[in-house]
Amino acid sequence: MDLEKVIIKLLKDGKKPVKVGDIERITGVDRNSIQKAVNRLVIEGKIEIDRCYNKILGLKGETDGR
Repeated sequence: MDLEKVIIKLLKDGKKPVKVGDIERITGVDRNSIQKAVNRLVIEGKIEIDRCYNKILGLKGETDGR
């Protein structure tokens, strides 16, 4: 399973901010692996995060009408 692709798919399907814990519950993958994948996606510029609330806001460049 390519965790980065799973995270991107969850963000596309959900269209709302999620936390690492939410992804952990959905996928059953351990929190550290998810956090590493999220960090790689942020560095690559594919997703946006809010470090204050530790939320993954969504895919970079996609708008949801806000």
